[in-house]
Amino acid sequence: MSQDFPAAVPLGAKSNGLTAFDWTHAYYAPAPMAGAMLLELFSAKIPAYAVTTEDNSPYRGISHVAPLTESIFVERSEKKRAIEIMSHVENTQIENEFADIVGGLTLDAPTEISTHDELENFPELDEHFVPPIPEARPAGDTISRAAKSGVVGGVALILISQITSWNLDGMAPWIGALALVTGGLTLWARMIPTEESGDDGAVV
Repeated sequence: MSQDFPAAVPLGAKSNGLTAFDWTHAYYAPAPMAGAMLLELFSAKIPAYAVTTEDNSPYRGISHVAPLTESIFVERSEKKRAIEIMSHVENTQIENEFADIVGGLTLDAPTEISTHDELENFPELDEHFVPPIPEARPAGDTISRAAKSGVVGGVALILISQITSWNLDGMAPWIGALALVTGGLTLWARMIPTEESGDDGAVV
């Protein structure tokens, strides 16, 4: 700092013809920006000096608004102009630092967005319902097929013997009835569930 602008002005002392009363506090400057602010003030012919703020209070409080700041004092008559200059310096440095941060960022290229024409040319889905292929029915066992054949054959034999004269010496109706009853009883017996068959559970 130059000799024309001392770091502190004791009460009653003179500096550049200014008394202590002629100095006034104008700005709390962040420590990294204080030097640039003083240079701008000197360029504008405004007397100024800076004092580093310190926490001199007991643990119950602090004396200044923030740590790591510089209290800048200027000539009282130039306070308004000095504040405008220092505010401009601070805002400019903040904008420059932000631009440096943003300039170092890289963004991935955006993915291609489908246009309206591409969406119109999108193939339509076939809404026709296609039923699933039904499962093949399990083939019946030999006993069930024989029982069904007996029922059908017995009925057919009885009808044929009554319609025609072919009755095997009167035995055809009896044979048909026996086949019908035997086949029917067999089918009925196989329809009754047993304990061994169990339950297949719910069918979804």
